[in-house]
Amino acid sequence: MKNLIYIIRKITYIGLVSFLFSFLFHSCFKPQSYPKEPKIEFIDFIIKDTLDILQNRVLNGSLHFYFIDGDGDIGFDTTSPKKNTIFLQKYRIENQAEVLIDLQVALEYFVPKFKNTNQNGVLQGEMIVRDLNETFPFDYDTILYKFYIKDRAGHKSNIANTGHIILNNYLP
Repeated sequence: MKNLIYIIRKITYIGLVSFLFSFLFHSCFKPQSYPKEPKIEFIDFIIKDTLDILQNRVLNGSLHFYFIDGDGDIGFDTTSPKKNTIFLQKYRIENQAEVLIDLQVALEYFVPKFKNTNQNGVLQGEMIVRDLNETFPFDYDTILYKFYIKDRAGHKSNIANTGHIILNNYLP
């Protein structure tokens, strides 16, 4: 019986010391803070040779990128007037120079407001922009997209890009 009480006290002592050590160790680290301006990083651009809704052959592109925002105010409420969050510009590569393509419709996209459950307000994640289509025949062989995001406070992120996309590489 004496040995059992000794073992229980020893376990209790070790548990208490472990708890205090982990509490003190955890309190030494502050959560990492990030600037209120969003930051983005290009992840991937995926292209599929497919048909659009009118049965025209297209290369269907999807832009995939990572974002982080220190104050977590990405996206807009769906009940107020819609403001866009994602902005893209399309370029063709001509004689190794980037030439902005004047599009009839701006490549701007609405993102609904994210529900942020992070205690320190930081919001991070990944976004995908789909249906960046190229129709046959191509007017140019190589393109690239430059893109950025804006948060609700109007803070603009850095500008990222896809790198050169050689369209003929995706043909069968």
